[in-house]
Amino acid sequence: MAETCPNCGGILNGKIIDNKIIDNILSLNNNINMTLLELKNQIENIVNEFINKKNMYISSQLKNVNTLINNLLNDDIEKINNELNKIKNKDYITNIKDNELKNEIICIYNKQDNEINLLHDYNYNLFSGTEQYKKLYLEGKNNINGNNIEIYINNKKIEFDYKYKSNKKGNIKVIFKFNKLLTSTNYMFWKCSSLISIDLSSFNTSNVNNMCMMFDSCSSLKSIDLSSFNNSNVNNMDSMFYGCSSLKSIDLSSFNTSNVNNMSSMFWNCSSLESIDLSSFNTSNVNNMNSMFKNCSSLESIDLSSFNTSNVNNLSSMFWNCSSLESIDLSSFNTSNVNNMSSMFWNCSSLKSIDLSSFNTSNVNDMSHMFSGCSSLKKENIKINESDKRILNDELFK
Repeated sequence: MAETCPNCGGILNGKIIDNKIIDNILSLNNNINMTLLELKNQIENIVNEFINKKNMYISSQLKNVNTLINNLLNDDIEKINNELNKIKNKDYITNIKDNELKNEIICIYNKQDNEINLLHDYNYNLFSGTEQYKKLYLEGKNNINGNNIEIYINNKKIEFDYKYKSNKKGNIKVIFKFNKLLTSTNYMFWKCSSLISIDLSSFNTSNVNNMCMMFDSCSSLKSIDLSSFNNSNVNNMDSMFYGCSSLKSIDLSSFNTSNVNNMSSMFWNCSSLESIDLSSFNTSNVNNMNSMFKNCSSLESIDLSSFNTSNVNNLSSMFWNCSSLESIDLSSFNTSNVNNMSSMFWNCSSLKSIDLSSFNTSNVNDMSHMFSGCSSLKKENIKINESDKRILNDELFK
């Protein structure tokens, strides 16, 4: 994908290099120049000293070093500066490999119908719904549009559309090429139920701040590559993988969640998910984990020992119907600001014991059905803080 010169607007066959970087290199180069000048002066002084002492052998050797420095000063340093200034002035642009210019997503869809969703089409009545959802839809539509994306199906460019109509059935390869960096990917693949594989390794997300519902209801998705994802500016991951019911594993080791404040429903209904590694997650700014793992019914264990929940206020239905869950580490949980734990472990029917000794429920106003359906969990196998006996209230098990 070609880039445009910021000065002339022309298409460049290469990479535009930031002038600040060039200035830094020039500065370093000139510092080297100054250092070599100082070294040259020092050598001249030492040479003169040895000449005075009639040690001609050592002085001649030092003169040879001095000659090399002079050649470097007069030739190479100047050449380097000239080349750097050419780059800075855009007279010279380095040719680079095509893949360094890519900003694209590669998808495989399994097409069994005449019409399938390639992307969320944002067909929404903006006069209905909450202001929050109106804003989210507009954000998405302003990013995901024909001015910003070129679509290739089986390597043939098509006219931009959120849907693809064809009588042909079977797997199709779709490449989305982006002309500019996106600031939001919310709703991007919502309800793309024919999507079975997605490669995001060449997708630049450095400017994205919102990933709400990005893969929501991608119910056929079995493979996803997130290894190069840059999440450093993202603040919203609400329902990001909601309804990805065919995914058995997700590698989130590259995720930077330090700015995320909402993880509500993030993995809700990932019913085939067997394992998940969240050790890289920074949750220090998260305030909502409502329904985060709701209906992850194949998940047998989960380690949340790295979680910081000091700002979380809502844990309701967090592990709702995690019916295969046998163990869970919540030792790091700080629940001092939580006000809702309703149905938190509802129908965790395989859970036999749990340590909640780190829990503080003093500000919780709703704990209804907290352990309802936990048929294998006995009260004596729930470890609590002695000051928090309300966790064992009979009503929470009904």
